Amino acid sequence: MEVLLRGGPGSGQVVPATGETALWRTCLYQRTGDWGHAQGRDLRVYDHRPDCCEPFGRGAEDRCE
Repeated sequence: MEVLLRGGPGSGQVVPATGETALWRTCLYQRTGDWGHAQGRDLRVYDHRPDCCEPFGRGAEDRCE
């Protein structure tokens, strides 16, 4: 399934994802209950996790590895 990323450096990107999280480059995005419209389709929105994105570190304390 493809999802829409919101926030962070990947905002607006449409990427494949399965489960609760999506990875775009070195950034983690987490599934929300929201839907957005992109590329003529309604897509599930995944929000940016700044604690799991370079250059913020990988959030080892939050188990983002």
